[in-house]
Amino acid sequence: MYLVVGSLSVVFVVVVCFVALKLDTTFTIANSFYNAANAIEAKLAKLKIYRSFNENFGVSTHYLSNVSSFDNTKPVVVLLHGFSADKYIWNRISLRLAKHYQLFIPDLLGHGDTEYNQEQNYSTKRQCEFLVEFLASVEIDRFHIIGNSMGGLMTAQLLEMMPERIIKAVLIDPAGVRSDFSLQMAKTNQNPFNHYNEEDFFYFYDLVMAKPPYMPKFILRALAHKYISRREQYVHMFRDFFNPDDFYEQDKHKIGGCKTMLIWGVNDKLMPVDDYMIWQNMLDSETVIYEDLGHMPMVEDVRRVSRDIITFLSN
Repeated sequence: MYLVVGSLSVVFVVVVCFVALKLDTTFTIANSFYNAANAIEAKLAKLKIYRSFNENFGVSTHYLSNVSSFDNTKPVVVLLHGFSADKYIWNRISLRLAKHYQLFIPDLLGHGDTEYNQEQNYSTKRQCEFLVEFLASVEIDRFHIIGNSMGGLMTAQLLEMMPERIIKAVLIDPAGVRSDFSLQMAKTNQNPFNHYNEEDFFYFYDLVMAKPPYMPKFILRALAHKYISRREQYVHMFRDFFNPDDFYEQDKHKIGGCKTMLIWGVNDKLMPVDDYMIWQNMLDSETVIYEDLGHMPMVEDVRRVSRDIITFLSN
């Protein structure tokens, strides 16, 4: 679960800020800049957008990949974003992974370019069912998988659904254990994605990352406006997703099937670092703890995190 954050290159930031000074910047213009920055980063990582239609779910599907079709020339890596994010969150790390792997980076149900439907169920189980169909449609059989937050919980559930198809798995600050923290959130109906104004958004933005990449203020305000406009959507989707009845119970579950790596940022303000012990016991995983990072280590320090992930996957 987290905010979509793409890193703007230094050159692009200078251009954007210069243009912003010359124009009466609106949220629409700022969003256009942000989208353009994401598209440029994807292109630098040699990623292209691919589209199809899922008849069962009644939605157009969208994903990024560095290949037009998947084969056996290189291992496949599936990358799953968190709640309220989208495929572009993996742009920076994809630049490094693309040298070694074929990448499949989908927009999950209700996220990114995969449209929202108020009649749809957005539980993690339903998201996994959607993903399984998606994988079949692009003919991906065996793969590595990396998931952050909600994507990390989906990764755990997929490990139980199809252990024979997953080679290795990386869970980055995953949601989904019945800890004191999550139970209290559910009991008090806390929803960090329920934003009424910019102040709510900027408080949330501070929770998301300990070391966010630079983002011009006018871009952040545009993102805040987008989140506020989607408040009812995120309230609905979060209610379906954040259901402790679907979470893993402490000391009562073991997840096997393949080698796993658990990554956690000590400064995670959304998923407390104490939760990593619960996950480590369930997964019997190799664990990497970053003392200076937060909920989205793969965005906050892409070089360090990508190096550790590539080392794990390749060994």
